[in-house]
Amino acid sequence: TEEYKRKLENIPSNTRKNKFRAVTKFQYFCKIHHNSTPEDVCKELLILKKQNEEEYVDTLYEILQDWINDYSKTLNANSLRTIFTNVRSYIYYLGIKTDSQDINQLLTFPRIQREEKYPLKHKELLKIVNDQSRNMVRKALYLACSSSGMRIGEAVQIKKSDLEFKERIQINIRPEYTKTQTGRSVFVSKECQQVLESYLDDLNKDDKIFFRGKCKNVTDFASNESKRLRECIVRLGLGMKYGSSGKYKITTHSMRAFFFTQAVRKHGENYAHRLTGHGGYLMQYDRMNDEEKLKMYIELEPELVVFDTSKQNLEMEKLKLQQSKEMQEMKNEIGQMKLQLAQQGIEILSKLKENGKI
Repeated sequence: TEEYKRKLENIPSNTRKNKFRAVTKFQYFCKIHHNSTPEDVCKELLILKKQNEEEYVDTLYEILQDWINDYSKTLNANSLRTIFTNVRSYIYYLGIKTDSQDINQLLTFPRIQREEKYPLKHKELLKIVNDQSRNMVRKALYLACSSSGMRIGEAVQIKKSDLEFKERIQINIRPEYTKTQTGRSVFVSKECQQVLESYLDDLNKDDKIFFRGKCKNVTDFASNESKRLRECIVRLGLGMKYGSSGKYKITTHSMRAFFFTQAVRKHGENYAHRLTGHGGYLMQYDRMNDEEKLKMYIELEPELVVFDTSKQNLEMEKLKLQQSKEMQEMKNEIGQMKLQLAQQGIEILSKLKENGKI
């Protein structure tokens, strides 16, 4: 088992944590139900396989069904499926191969109940952000996640050196920060930028900008912020829960989902998937230059801002830019007309000279 854990050292920390969790649960199961270890249980199964293939299959899937039945009492159906997948990987390492078709035919899992996901509303996000008026770092974190689509696990790792200052702050998310090990760049809203500017000058280039505190790893960073948000929503009377799972309807993921929804409505799914870092959605957005990406974000920004004054300011800014553009176009047209008139005047004078009239 220790050798298996060492083998997982180079995979993303969250994935590794989930695999370790599956190992722990299977170890506990083997101890309680078989008074043995996973290694010894698998050794006995391999011996049985050599003696009687049919009895081996029956025994293996009977053990796995007992595991499912045991943990279905304490885990929701979705989590159970995920952990079972990791148990399969673990016993595969111990020499036991399982077949997907056999699993479908021989094992019974609890039915997964899918409730409609709760959409975070503007007014709820406003309450949550305003509740952090004494904690500017966390206020900036919430505004950043809701205006950029970053995962909480990505945001808490962002350093000052990852920022690029343009018309809007661009955050360059490094591959090692992400779930998919794929880097990308995102923008944050002007109102998030204003909060950041209140403390950014006090930070060194390698300081994290959306997290304060001491934690051992990224998972602890994200877990800590999830706990703080739960405390916040309960305090604000927003602690609604799903009936099937008992989980809170508003989580750190709700802010990312808020961004995704607004981005889909404004620019379509390809754009939204790419900015939120969903694998496989490279599409046309990746072929745009930085100016085009920023232009699209500024068009989307009014739908992302939390405060009414921010939206009004953005609309005024947009109007001024439009008026400035129109004025420039008018100036160009007038200039063109002057040139045409001047040219016509020169031509008339030339004809008059030719005819000896002047």
